[in-house]
Amino acid sequence: MLMPGKVEAVMLTLVAVLIAIAPFAVVGLLLVRTAQRENLRQDVRARQIALTDAVHARLGAVVAPVVRRLRRGWQVRIAVPLECAAMTQALLAIAREAFAPRDRDPRSLEIVLTRQPYPPQQSRRGTAGWGREGSEALRA
Repeated sequence: MLMPGKVEAVMLTLVAVLIAIAPFAVVGLLLVRTAQRENLRQDVRARQIALTDAVHARLGAVVAPVVRRLRRGWQVRIAVPLECAAMTQALLAIAREAFAPRDRDPRSLEIVLTRQPYPPQQSRRGTAGWGREGSEALRA
């Protein structure tokens, strides 16, 4: 059995150790949380770049999708010329393909289409920014 004076000394020592360790634990937890958030940002950036590259490879530089991470999955926001149904369908297919290998659950991807304020500029050869593959996809 511990003497009443010794119990008090042990408790004071324990409290002192906890007080001394607390700042380090808080800083450690903040560093872990910061690393998790940075990894999430890098993942969002990587997916947005991959999706943008896929769109540009197929259709040219016609849109710039924005990718966000939500609690339930991913959100892709694309401003499209809604008058051009073929391009909208092609963009939807590209977005689904870009997220399909990583996310098998179709509910984990939310695609939001908004009206593009100005349609792509016309060039002498046709619509500017439409690549060979994109033009072929729209004809099919």
